[in-house]
Amino acid sequence: MILIADLGATNARFCVTEDCNSYSCVESYSIKDFDNLENLCRTYISDQNLLDIKKAVIGVAAPILGDSISFVNVDLTFSIKKLKDSLFTEGLTVVNDLALQANALFNLDTKDLSYIGDNELTIGPKILVSPGTGLGLAGVVGNKVVSTEAGHINISDKVLRPDLKKIIQRFISENSRVPTYEDFLSGKGISFFYSTLSGDRDITLTNEQILSNREDNYCLQTIGLLNYLLSSYLRYMTLVWGAHGGVLLSGSIINSLIKEEDYEIFRTIFEDSETMKNYMEATPLAILRVDNIGFAGGLELAKIMKK
Repeated sequence: MILIADLGATNARFCVTEDCNSYSCVESYSIKDFDNLENLCRTYISDQNLLDIKKAVIGVAAPILGDSISFVNVDLTFSIKKLKDSLFTEGLTVVNDLALQANALFNLDTKDLSYIGDNELTIGPKILVSPGTGLGLAGVVGNKVVSTEAGHINISDKVLRPDLKKIIQRFISENSRVPTYEDFLSGKGISFFYSTLSGDRDITLTNEQILSNREDNYCLQTIGLLNYLLSSYLRYMTLVWGAHGGVLLSGSIINSLIKEEDYEIFRTIFEDSETMKNYMEATPLAILRVDNIGFAGGLELAKIMKK
């Protein structure tokens, strides 16, 4: 039996697998309630009475640069070696959370894909992008997954239309730095866009309420501007990665933000390159509608661990 954990900056999701094709014992915790990753894992193991667990695949919202891991958007650190020695003595794989999710691309079901445009996924490099508490991006090149911190790139001057300039100016004034794509293409960006566009600095609406209300003018402006910025970002990332095999989007924000009525304009912005328009037109673009995509990716890594 292998434990699979998808640990973001907000939620910690757990499951276990025995056959590496299905999972069970699903549980979720608020990650801010824990200051120690070992305690978090032990809580899940105890709650599910899984005391024989000795192997784990764990995705974390952090770069993997060595033994010591520090989450980006939450105050949590841990040692891979210490966690392995104390809990997962027979095997521990730790990867970036988007890298965990990107492993799901090796076993896709076409029914889980909603294409934005006519082109279908093909052989070649692919990228998976998921806005959440932060902005994650991982690439798939051949049979390898490559994690990145591409959300921390500063926003390109080329996309600065007037309504976006207004938002950037406010951000710089309040933060004394220029924004990154992650600052805006994330949960925190949704409320920041709405409050700036509406002038309501004491906003009481949740992100879900903003994205679901297409009758309110400021909500609609927020949705349109977020889609514009996201599509522009995907264009740049596609060219950097040479992702002619496909660009995929995932996560709850994506499912709320991009509706079928948005597909045509989203695709138009994605293809808007003065020098590489043909390349962009040929690149598949799709939303990956998979529940618990981190678990799906974890199953693929569990297969490797089980060999």
